[in-house]
Amino acid sequence: YGISSLTFQSSKPFHPARLGKALQTILDGAEPPFDKSIILRAKGFCWLANRAENQAEFSLAGSQYTVSPGDPWWAAMDKEEWPEGVEEAITPHWTEPYGDRRQELVVIGHLKDKEGVVAALNACLVTDEEFKQGPEHWETLVTPETDPFQAVLGDDDEDDEGDSEDDQEEKDEDGDKGDAEVEVEAKAE
Repeated sequence: YGISSLTFQSSKPFHPARLGKALQTILDGAEPPFDKSIILRAKGFCWLANRAENQAEFSLAGSQYTVSPGDPWWAAMDKEEWPEGVEEAITPHWTEPYGDRRQELVVIGHLKDKEGVVAALNACLVTDEEFKQGPEHWETLVTPETDPFQAVLGDDDEDDEGDSEDDQEEKDEDGDKGDAEVEVEAKAE
């Protein structure tokens, strides 16, 4: 059937605007490498440069993708909160100074140009210069208005602990919290 897979991994964060644009390019399927490589399924977790505290969970199936809030990165938590055995389990994935933050996506499809797909994903990462500038700079890469994931992921530093129960229920109903996710479907032209 010509189906193959690849695993994309990186210890650099994705630039949110570049990733958002690439996802639309994947769905459109008109530009290289996605004119020859058809992604049928992809899933995993992402590190977005402007969100250092939590993972973003990613899933793509056919002509739709979702990005939803994920678990906190272990590096963002106090070690006293870690369950027993976690430190040993994440040691192979730990890179100073950012800990376990990384990209790990599995891509499945008719991947006639695997190198092109990897290059397209690499182009979504922060540049070497941006990486050197660090997390404070990364937070300025996009504004809430230009961040393609703002609506579902919100701000990393939002603190809902002081909200009343009514405020929490209202947020849950509005999709601003909890298991919110963005779903995008390709538009036929």
